[in-house]
Formats: sequence, C-alpha cells, structure tokens
Amino acid sequence: MATWKKIIVSGSQAELSTLTVDNTLTANSFSGDGASITGVVHNAGEIASQISGSFTSLSGSIATRFDGLTSDYTELTNIPSNIVSSSAQITSGLENQEVNLGTAAITASFFKGDGSQLTNIDVAQSATVIDTFTNQTNVAISHNFGSKNVLATVYNSDDQQIFPASITTTDINTVTVTFDVATSGRVIVGKGGHVVSGSIPFDNLLNVPTLVSSSNQVSLASVDGFTAYSSSVSTRFDALSTDYNDLQNIPNGIVSSSVQLGLSNADSPQFTNLILTGDLTVQGTTTSIETTNLLVEDKFVLLNSGSANPDVGGIIIDEGSGAGHAFIFNNSSGRFGFTGSLAHDATTATPNAFAAAVVDIAAGHADISEYQKNGNIKVDSGTIYIYS
Repeated sequence: MATWKKIIVSGSQAELSTLTVDNTLTANSFSGDGASITGVVHNAGEIASQISGSFTSLSGSIATRFDGLTSDYTELTNIPSNIVSSSAQITSGLENQEVNLGTAAITASFFKGDGSQLTNIDVAQSATVIDTFTNQTNVAISHNFGSKNVLATVYNSDDQQIFPASITTTDINTVTVTFDVATSGRVIVGKGGHVVSGSIPFDNLLNVPTLVSSSNQVSLASVDGFTAYSSSVSTRFDALSTDYNDLQNIPNGIVSSSVQLGLSNADSPQFTNLILTGDLTVQGTTTSIETTNLLVEDKFVLLNSGSANPDVGGIIIDEGSGAGHAFIFNNSSGRFGFTGSLAHDATTATPNAFAAAVVDIAAGHADISEYQKNGNIKVDSGTIYIYS
C-alpha cells in the first residue's frame, strides 16, 4: 500500500521492527540483553587492561626526557631528533647569539633594528610608492628613486583609474598631481615609465587635421549615382514629393515622408528598431524570434493556450534539428517530468522520469492527494518521509 514512509537520517529516532545489516554496524550504545549481537568492537576504556604493561621501560622515561629540556637543551645544541623545545627556550637560545641560517633565501614580513649589519640586500627595481589623499586639488608624493623617469597612476575613491589635470615631476624625488576639483583616492608612483597628463590644451596639439569649419562648406557626395552638389539641400528633398511618390528607386540615405510610406499585405519591411505601443497579434503556423536575449515582462507565461489537445506541455532544449531534452507536465499523471528527446513539433509526450515534489508542512504546505505520489518527499517537524 502506497503511503508516507519515514526516512531514518542522523538525528532522527528510528522506528524499525527488524533491522538486517550485511556490513559493519557502529553505534554509541545498544539497549537490551544483546544476546544476538556479534562483531562488537569495545572502546578504549574496556580494552585498556589488555594492553597495560606492554610498553617497555621507555614509557616511564618519556616525561624525564622532556623535563630535561629545561636544563640540558637551553642553548639549542645537541637536541635529539624529533624533540621540539618551547618558544621560551628558543628565545633564550637565540638571544645575543650569532645565528647562521644557511645560504638559502630568507623571507620575512619585517626586520627590526637599524640594519647596519645586513649585507647582500637586493631591492627590486619595480618598487612603488602609494599615497592616499582626501578632498585634495594638489597632492605631492615623495619617493627615493632619484630620477624624474617615473610612472604615476591615479585612482579615485571607487578604485577607478582617472586622469588628473596634470602630473608634474617637481624634482627627482617628488611627483605633484593636480586636479580640477577636490578629489579623493590614491596615487601609485613607480620607478621608470612616462609622465601622463590628462589635460593637454587643444592649442598645444601639433599637426591638427583640417576639420569642417562651417556649415557653408558641407556638400553631399554622390548618393547611389546622384552627382555631388553643394547648393540647396532642401531642393533635393522637395523632389521627393514628385519623383518618389511610389517609393521606388529612392537612393540610400533618403527618407521619404510618412505619407509616402504605404505598405501592402505582400510587403516584408525590415526595421532596425521597432516599438509598438499597442497589442501585437501574429497569425501563422510558426513564429521565429532570432535574438540573443529574450526579455518578457509578464510574470507568468501561458503555454498550451490554443492547443486542441491540452493534456501535456513543456519546454524543450534544442540539442540539434529542433529536438532535445524537455521539462514537461503530463496531465494524465498530474506530475511534471523529464524526457530525453522530444521534437519541437511533437503533439504529445510521456515522461521518462518524474520530478519529485517537496511538501514542507512547516512552510504551510498541505498534505493533499495532489502530491501523494511515488518519490515525493514530505518534511514535518524535522522528520522526513518519502511516498511509496
């Protein structure tokens, strides 16, 4: 008989009459006389008596070996292998001592002291100086590159790279950044590169190309075979009222008036962009939408609205030739399901597998027959059931 059956998971209370286990069963405790329980592994406390006394005399001397660190190994010499001294003993051993750490590279977050005894120090040539500023129109950044050949990059408070009014190498160790208005952000100055300014006056540009200087010099070149002319443009457009009334042979780039844009039922116009303020009704067998993104404002999309056999419907993922996996609703079983291959022009479909529904009583769901179907799950007060 199909009904809700409880699923036993960690933290739930089992309600079983007979339990058969083919493999190892592990539990913290069992109740009952345990007459039929076999293969039980005892805990460490129960088997401690079985291993007591089996250690050699070394076990009694372990504490002595570690106690000896306080006196025998305070100088960090002759410490036996695998014995780690305490941090206090390490500090004592290193204090006022010359330590040789070998020839390998040493990396540290920082060194303390004046550095007078440090040798073989290499400083990367790509070192940078970063200076933050708040509501400034003038920011001077000091560095120790000893050169005006630097690269300065400016970011605003939103971490967007910006171009200030000017960036000036004031001297060999100073870069000054100027803004048109008070600005907040940070400046990164690196050795090597070029100084970039964001506000070069137009008058300082060399070899400025000749631009169109006045509307009187505008002329229309040949348009689909029409010769160039520089006289009245309106004369050409006025000609539309007599020469192009039938919308034939109008040159590219010439738009006729709305009165002359007449369309017949046999026409197939193309528009770059089209906005309709009223309803659109498309009649035909197939509607194709060739677009990268389809945006639908409606919250609910109605499928199967005009089908003569409204007992099944769904969505198909095209995997080639207009067919593919589908998510469908089957009215005869009253369930959603999946099918591995379905053609786009199919009129019916049978699921290969059903989608499982979850009835969450705590969320206000009702345990009704609609969802009392094989494989569905119900959660009630932390207890999980499966319908079968």
